[in-house]
Amino acid sequence: MGNTVTMDSSSKPIGPIDTSKGLPDMAKHTQRGYVPDQKLEYAISGMKGFRNTMEDQHVVCTNIMVNGFCLKGHSLFVVFDGHGGDYAAKFCASKFLETFANSEDLERYAALQSHGRCSRADTNGIGLLKGALTYTFEELDRQLTTEQIRQNTKFYEAKATYDFRKPPSGQPSVGERSGTTCVAVVLTPTHFVCANAGDSRAILRRNGKVLPLSFDHKPSNTPEKIRIIKAKGEVVGKRIDGDLAVSRALGDFVHKLNHDLGTNEQKVIGTPDFTVYPRVNSADEFIVVACDGIWDVANNKECSDYVQSLLSIGETDLGSICEESLDTCLQRNSRDNMTIAIIGLPAMKADRSSRAAVINAVVGHRASRIVRQFTQTPMTLAGR
Repeated sequence: MGNTVTMDSSSKPIGPIDTSKGLPDMAKHTQRGYVPDQKLEYAISGMKGFRNTMEDQHVVCTNIMVNGFCLKGHSLFVVFDGHGGDYAAKFCASKFLETFANSEDLERYAALQSHGRCSRADTNGIGLLKGALTYTFEELDRQLTTEQIRQNTKFYEAKATYDFRKPPSGQPSVGERSGTTCVAVVLTPTHFVCANAGDSRAILRRNGKVLPLSFDHKPSNTPEKIRIIKAKGEVVGKRIDGDLAVSRALGDFVHKLNHDLGTNEQKVIGTPDFTVYPRVNSADEFIVVACDGIWDVANNKECSDYVQSLLSIGETDLGSICEESLDTCLQRNSRDNMTIAIIGLPAMKADRSSRAAVINAVVGHRASRIVRQFTQTPMTLAGR
């Protein structure tokens, strides 16, 4: 990864959480990186939690290559949150970077000057970058649903439908039908560009304030609900046909089978929405990109403030902050897989001094966590 320094770690803490339905898998897989020429550091960590399988995936690239040319000063962070199995998230994660790098719009973007009129920094450049991301989302969705249809040929050729409100017995057999949300953040030298489909989410902390980089796609949102109904679906219990809790996702081919409608008219679509902010290096502190296992139990401000609280007491390891965040969300009773990425920006406010008071604060915070962790040991929990 060029001049990026990375390392992985795993840990297995134990916390005082609701274990009435069994013990969570609290092993964490954490990646850290530092990119000197972009003045950013990052970490990303994932945990399976209470789920039987890990359906989250992520992509990190700090040296985006286009036709053998490196887009200097550009980085990409993507989080996938799968549902209905891990196939869709793994499929998309394995192909995202190649699809993005090979898009015609990204090639045009790379050919532009870095500044000035008709450059990467103006509306022309940002438009091409958005076009490249849109192509990537839609092309991955096309490839994934094509593969899912191939694995369900008899079901598809019969132009069958599946009623999720009825028991599986007596209905057509459906095999692989998983899907995944996707949130992608591209950092350019001048802008933050976020593409989102689903309910994974990204936020930017700027000068102590929280700015949303994405907005959730839920079936009950009016524009989404209108499309769902036009596609002969319905919203039941805030879910599409009582089944799916997001209205945009890659995959989920069973919700894209209205043969009279176009790709972007189906009950579920893979087209992303965008949020773009110009960079303010003197004020931009950090970005958080995470799946809904985080956002189910913490809102934007709570997540931002929690990360900052750890930085303020002297914790400078973003990997440790990611891991602390996962444990805290688990203790808040998040029942889903969890993945969180933190990207530290030039104005990140971290106490990096070596004063004894700061050191004691960090040690005290960790000691407090250890006490909480061991208020319920595995043996105690298993004996319930």
